[in-house]
Amino acid sequence: MKTRQQLSNQNAVSAVIGVIIMVAITVAMGAVAYAYLTGMIGEQNRATPAVSFTPSVTEKTITVATADIDIFWNDINITITNATGYSYITKTGIVKAGDTIFLQIDQILRGKVTVNFRYVPTNSILGAFTIEGV
Repeated sequence: MKTRQQLSNQNAVSAVIGVIIMVAITVAMGAVAYAYLTGMIGEQNRATPAVSFTPSVTEKTITVATADIDIFWNDINITITNATGYSYITKTGIVKAGDTIFLQIDQILRGKVTVNFRYVPTNSILGAFTIEGV
């Protein structure tokens, strides 16, 4: 039969060591959550592409002058506004130099309109143009 002295020597981990390990695990989980939420790990941020537009007031068009490769129209939000409301133009495919947006055909707003091009993944404005007499 074991004595009381022999039983007390068979403790596994003291309470202090257990608390230290639990605190270390909590700190490590907090550091990983902070790194993920601040963008240090996870999906990398996409850069705003270089796209330039050339408006034509006489033809009521906006033409893509230059564009980086592999930019899709689905990632660009084209908003047309005037004094009475707003409208969107939807285009598909890859953005290429020479692509033209016909304001009198592609949208329903008339008069003095402002056209905004916004790159959705980075929420950046690519260009804003005001054209009268549409």
